[in-house]
Amino acid sequence: MDYESLSSKVARSTRALLALRGETIESLAYCTDIAHSTLKRRLNGRSPFTIDELSTIASHFEVRVGDLLQPPYEVRSA
Repeated sequence: MDYESLSSKVARSTRALLALRGETIESLAYCTDIAHSTLKRRLNGRSPFTIDELSTIASHFEVRVGDLLQPPYEVRSA
């Protein structure tokens, strides 16, 4: 059974979406109005995402919040 935390799943999914779309943490911070330092903490697992942040990130990427919680996004190197 996978015991990965929900916040870890969101972080993994968000990093994958950033890579797939060629975006940076800085651009995500700007577009979502979430502080860059906050995003870095969330993506590095030092603090959990809030519900509002999940909604904002999902809207930015035009995906459902549930897609961030159960990430179907995997970046594979060729």
